[in-house]
Amino acid sequence: MNTTLNTVRLPEQLGLRREPSANEALSKNELEKFDALTLFYDVFLDQAGKRLVAIGPPANNLADYVAAAKLTIDGRAQRFKFRDLPDYKLSILEANVAVGTHCLVEFSFADFKATFQLNRNQEARGRRILAAISKDNAPEWVATWADFHRHNYDIDEVIVYDNGSNNIDELRHTLRGKAQIIEWKFPYGPPGRRFNKFAQPGALNHCLRKFCKDGTLFNFDIDELLIADKKKLFGEINRNGTLYLDSYYVPKTQPLKHHYTHYDFKFREPNKVNKARKFVCLENSVDIISQHNTWKKNPILNYRRTKPEKLESRHAYFLHFLAITTNWEPSLGKLNMASESRLQMDISHIEKKPI
Repeated sequence: MNTTLNTVRLPEQLGLRREPSANEALSKNELEKFDALTLFYDVFLDQAGKRLVAIGPPANNLADYVAAAKLTIDGRAQRFKFRDLPDYKLSILEANVAVGTHCLVEFSFADFKATFQLNRNQEARGRRILAAISKDNAPEWVATWADFHRHNYDIDEVIVYDNGSNNIDELRHTLRGKAQIIEWKFPYGPPGRRFNKFAQPGALNHCLRKFCKDGTLFNFDIDELLIADKKKLFGEINRNGTLYLDSYYVPKTQPLKHHYTHYDFKFREPNKVNKARKFVCLENSVDIISQHNTWKKNPILNYRRTKPEKLESRHAYFLHFLAITTNWEPSLGKLNMASESRLQMDISHIEKKPI
């Protein structure tokens, strides 16, 4: 798998920066975590080899600057379509290309140029892919998550979008043969903010567009394990296009061992969360995705959100393990102790543990 990114970033010396969404004011400390300089995370050829695609954060105040750029492919000027989609925390540029093994691409912006040699996208179509963004998670957590889903749901490829982990070498060693790592070292965005965090939706849409042609995307974080009957699950996915899943929180009930994984927890909350659903989707049934929703192009509304209340699984759910965390947001209280007496035992994940 080609995990190299062809990133377009504003040179810092230009003094040109993306402005945050006006929907929320950011403090000075929050602005340091905001992605002000990335124009495109990656520029690549799609799996059909007929389109150039660039995925980036929402351009916001830079939309006209990007739209005014000149694009050449193998020395010839090429028209492109640029969509700035701030409501979806995303921007997408697309252009037609001649089918071939590679092409030379150059973006000429008003103040700088970016040039890439793009090779043909040789990733197989029709695969089942599990993807998540991750930072500093224990390698054994990530390996457990990857092995569990591969074993139980015939996953063809696992892709970890690593957001700048300090343990990247250990992670690579542990995940060898289990998952691909893409170094997604873009600012994640200020914690707790809704409109100015772009890295996660960017990673998911990148995976959908670059690797999932005619396939299926499983969207679950490292602290989440899908519990489903495989045959029923695939039937629901094929009927719905997008299959939403609700969850149960799995809290900490005992002091944590030095090394622990998802399998060390046996009790969950008795009631479902009824929010923050995750999903599995067919690539050809959606156009844009986020952490919790999918959208399809609509001639009237531009994009129409698929409805969880109509497309939720009738049998499957996922377990959300609160203590599988680096505790990067301590205010969420994920490491708080819970009493087993008010919880319900659920060892479905242990019963599905790969042997």
